[in-house]
Amino acid sequence: MRMLQALVIFMAVLIFIAMGFLVYGLMTRVDVVEDVVNPAPALTGKAFNDVNVTLPAGASVGWMTVADGRIVVHVAVDGGRDEIRLFELASGRPLGTIRFMPAP
Repeated sequence: MRMLQALVIFMAVLIFIAMGFLVYGLMTRVDVVEDVVNPAPALTGKAFNDVNVTLPAGASVGWMTVADGRIVVHVAVDGGRDEIRLFELASGRPLGTIRFMPAP
């Protein structure tokens, strides 16, 4: 009977220690997440009117994303070529085009 009582006390101590490690692990993870999450600053500026961009025949927009005050647009052109087009977010002005050409 004493052996069973000692075993129960020992298991209770182990559970208490494990809970301490669990709380410690959760608290350290929360601190890491708070350091990593930095919301992007809000962009302020004048609104711009419609921007019309002409794509080559048969081309389609694959995806778009916003990064560092620019809109990045992936364009899939007929013939298996790809283009990345950059636009300024504040004015809609085209900044440039990167064309990926197959090697000769």
